[in-house]
Amino acid sequence: MSQKIKILIITESPILPTGMAEVIRLIFAALLDKYPDQYEFHQVGLFHSYAVTKPRWPVYPTKGGKDKDGRLFFLTDDLNGQRTFQEISPKLKPDIVFAHNDPQRILYLCTPPAQRLNKLLLYVNFDGLPFPPDQGPILNNADLIVTLSAFSKRIVLSCLPTITPDKVHYLYSPADIARFRPLSESEKMELRNRALPQWMPSSAFLLGWIGRNQWRKQIWILYSVIRYLRTGDYLVCHDCGRVSLRRRGALPSQRIHESCGNPQSEDRPRSEVCSGCGSARFEKAAPVSDVFLWIHMPDEPSQDWDKSWLERQFDLRPGRDIHYTEGHKVETCRTPSDMPALYQLWDCLLYLSGGEGFGMPAWEAMCSALPVIYTNYSSHAEFLTKANASLPVGGMLQPEKRTCIWRMVADVSQAIEAVRKIYFDRELGKTLGSNGRSFVQQYTPEIQAERWHRIFQQLRSSDQPSRKSCSQSGVCGETHT
Repeated sequence: MSQKIKILIITESPILPTGMAEVIRLIFAALLDKYPDQYEFHQVGLFHSYAVTKPRWPVYPTKGGKDKDGRLFFLTDDLNGQRTFQEISPKLKPDIVFAHNDPQRILYLCTPPAQRLNKLLLYVNFDGLPFPPDQGPILNNADLIVTLSAFSKRIVLSCLPTITPDKVHYLYSPADIARFRPLSESEKMELRNRALPQWMPSSAFLLGWIGRNQWRKQIWILYSVIRYLRTGDYLVCHDCGRVSLRRRGALPSQRIHESCGNPQSEDRPRSEVCSGCGSARFEKAAPVSDVFLWIHMPDEPSQDWDKSWLERQFDLRPGRDIHYTEGHKVETCRTPSDMPALYQLWDCLLYLSGGEGFGMPAWEAMCSALPVIYTNYSSHAEFLTKANASLPVGGMLQPEKRTCIWRMVADVSQAIEAVRKIYFDRELGKTLGSNGRSFVQQYTPEIQAERWHRIFQQLRSSDQPSRKSCSQSGVCGETHT
């Protein structure tokens, strides 16, 4: 029997409730199940704290501690695993170092091949354009660069021309269709009777959101959309069916602003006409009183949007319009086995993120046969569009302050239109959900484990996997249509 391939993984700890941790759990647990005698895994675990599950391989936590108030902190010089990697790598002597993170966080690993004994594989998140070209020569020191989507691969090749094209491939996350599965109507109603808050009717049309409170996620748009839907303070065109926001602001702050003679605070028509076709044949929408928003978002110190201020700004109230997962904090997150129930409760995932390296909530929604309303930019838009599993929403691209990477700010009118389509046509939602479930059958953990197995075998035995062997029919995601 040949010697086991020893792989040192560097990414967020596998015990965490994050998208990156989930991807790693799915990939390497499936490899252990399928090839138990061929691999030995170790991991430098970033942010190793607040466990929601147990690891199946040794984890070496990055350095940190607690301050005088009992709050966790992590050392800056080990935030991305720099110190821990330097300490354990000489002892472990891995055959392959596998780093999964944003590219700027793993540059320290990218030493020239002649200066290291291991092969280096980067499984990187590229979630938007542009990317600094001066980092290309550094990343090019890796033996293989795998992104999570063709969108991300195009970013690498267009922004980083110094990277050897044959080194760059893409491979989707495994799709856990056994854990994330749809329920029958009777099962769903039984779950709702147990799990919905008492104030919410079991027949509610429930929009869901999963994610962190970050500027990139643009969560304020969720509050705006549910506000308009529940008040009906928008116009619906008789001729084209498009939605237009009313000229006079729907929110108290906007009305105060405009009543003082100030310009309109949003780009709305000068008169009450359709913003799509210009028709004057329109009507004020009726409130949709049985649509609610369920937000699964942990309370954490570094929140980019104050939830209480968003509620005040959009005149929303928990227990009437929106619901937050009870007790959902960084230190008390749900376990992986608990997560499928969220998707099974909902009627649609409202995923209006400004940009994603992959987008695990949308992927898990597809596994659950749940339709998705999504921003049509970034990696998540790629697989949702391919699968015809969702309704796209356009918007405006805005550069992020710190990085100038483009982020999509979703058009509220289009988001309202998309929700109305699924609300008034429940069969459409079922069809989209079924399409998504069918699509992800190609990426089960067993199938993706085989693709990663071929990559690791070839990476150890040769200079790098060939483009042919890294096609979707062989290993990666290159040829899938």
